[in-house]
Amino acid sequence: MSVIHLVRHGRTVLNEARRTQGRCDSPLTPEGRQGAEALRDYLADVPFRRAYTSPQGRAVETAEILLERHRGTPLLTVAGLREYDYGVYDGGPDERMRQALDPFSHLPAVLSGVHPGAPEGITAADYLADIDAGLARVLADMRASRRVDEDVLIVSHGMTIMSLAARWLGTHVLRLAPMANCSVTTIEVDPAAADGDPHLLAWALDPAAQGVTFPDMDLGGAFDGVALVPVDLSHPEPTA
Repeated sequence: MSVIHLVRHGRTVLNEARRTQGRCDSPLTPEGRQGAEALRDYLADVPFRRAYTSPQGRAVETAEILLERHRGTPLLTVAGLREYDYGVYDGGPDERMRQALDPFSHLPAVLSGVHPGAPEGITAADYLADIDAGLARVLADMRASRRVDEDVLIVSHGMTIMSLAARWLGTHVLRLAPMANCSVTTIEVDPAAADGDPHLLAWALDPAAQGVTFPDMDLGGAFDGVALVPVDLSHPEPTA
């Protein structure tokens, strides 16, 4: 079976300032770079065939550090891996965003595809469609390679990885460890299966011990009775 290694980007200036970072961007802090370097060393022996990244600078910067031990591995940009757009709350204090978009109601509404989006943000339906198209692009490339034991790196963002994982693996993952900067989640997949046949191998391992800059919340119970939008892998994002 093949394996996808999903990495959240390294800690950034806005993370440190406890400011919402969706469509906004900021560079990695010195600690964030150290975290990426620690994860680079942790993943040094994984034989990545290719790597994918969100187009946002913090993810690209992280991916480039991780690939310093994999100089021959191509890095491809996938738009669907970008972070959720928090609209008018982007760049502002995290607490202001959480007060307006309470995670216990906002996240279920996003993952069920019904949230209209924050003002000037993105609708849940469009956001989930983008994520699914991005993952479908990765799996289509894996399928085309005709290998059965491929390792692939994906560098993305906390909300995006959780929005994918909760719908692909089940909401029980939201009860597991919080997704630290530079944490890595590994998922075994069968690219030939219609749904990718995902199996969780490890969740949010944090070899750099960077921790999180947001309150740790058990959101699992917020999804009781909520019908999530299933992952749709039938429409891969076009290649550039």
